[in-house]
Amino acid sequence: MRSLVIAAVVLSSGVASAGTYIGLGVGTGGNVSDSANASYRADGRSARGVLGYRIGPFSIEGMYSGYGYVDANAAGTGQFDSRSVQLAGKYNYALGNNFELFGRLGLLRTDLTAVDSQVTTTGTGYTFSLGVEYRVDLLLTGFGVYVDYTRNQASFDTAGGTQLDQTASMWTAGVNLSL
Repeated sequence: MRSLVIAAVVLSSGVASAGTYIGLGVGTGGNVSDSANASYRADGRSARGVLGYRIGPFSIEGMYSGYGYVDANAAGTGQFDSRSVQLAGKYNYALGNNFELFGRLGLLRTDLTAVDSQVTTTGTGYTFSLGVEYRVDLLLTGFGVYVDYTRNQASFDTAGGTQLDQTASMWTAGVNLSL
């Protein structure tokens, strides 16, 4: 009897952390740097949409994110729009009292569009995040509030044939809802 109760508790704790979830985050503008040492400044906020699937502490996430920035050395207004599609693995470590630390690592594809000319350059790279989440598992669903630090790095082949490596870092606050 005792082992049946222990098995029920172990299995039910895994069920509460399993399933599909969606998320939305808003953060600081991208802190951008590159291999050409250009001078950048953020132009607005960053945003992220997430679709994920979690089993226990492990998740796989598909994300779409974007932000704007200004290149002080570019022609025209120097405004750029960055949009990324990302696929990442995520690990959550339970701290207790519904708090979890998490790390995320994955691959990305980024489109950089010059606002003035509408010319788009595409690059690939990686994404890395560290954060903390407060989770509430409800009867039929779950809800989480998180803050994370994300670093995206992508390599682009420019029109001149050279490779440009660009890094963007940002803080994001968001919510996740289990379906």
